[in-house]
Amino acid sequence: MFQRDYIMRLIEQISSSIGAILGMKKQLKPQEAMELVGETYKRLFGINPGLVRALSERDLVDLLSRDGESASEKMFLIAGLLKEEAELCGMLEKPDDEYRLNLKALNLSLIAHKDHPNVEGWDTQGQIEELVERLSHYELPRGTKELLWPYYGSAGRYADAEDVLFELLDDSREEAENAAPGFDRTAYIRLLDEACHFYERLLETDEQALEAGRLPIGEVRDGLAEVQARAETLADRKI
Repeated sequence: MFQRDYIMRLIEQISSSIGAILGMKKQLKPQEAMELVGETYKRLFGINPGLVRALSERDLVDLLSRDGESASEKMFLIAGLLKEEAELCGMLEKPDDEYRLNLKALNLSLIAHKDHPNVEGWDTQGQIEELVERLSHYELPRGTKELLWPYYGSAGRYADAEDVLFELLDDSREEAENAAPGFDRTAYIRLLDEACHFYERLLETDEQALEAGRLPIGEVRDGLAEVQARAETLADRKI
């Protein structure tokens, strides 16, 4: 109960800050809004804004998980601030920073979603969808795709999940065929195994839900057959 009350207070305070930031954006005061973002990081999370920008997503997770408490809710909220900060970078004509902060916000949101998909009082799915849209003109890094395709699957966007999954599978197969330096065979095997489980779960899913997710049962069977064939090929060391 105490933890939930704490998170609800955080949401109220951060929502108030974001409202003030939006007002400054409308007044075309991006630098002042940027300062408020930094103050909000420090006031609500006790984290220096420079540290938020510098740390990797995994290091941020470790930092937020100190004392053994769940970090998922706080990750969603910090990602929301990063999203606002990214938009301010766009207003300040800093496209590289805008991209980097949007990507970090998306990665943090996807990591959080795996453990805690819903946060009362916070639109977690809307946040992820907006960030995906912002980054739609970029080729996402492999690490982001590895987080994104399971999210699509859990959200019932089965065709989108399959598209991202096969981007990863095709990249791994190409690396295997070309004996690319640093190719991780174990990671490829794990991805194939995850893909098989994905399709096997879909075979047990209601066909109307599959149709709504734009991946009808016939395509599910085809996808599973393709993944199993790739796994057999890899096991036979043909690639």
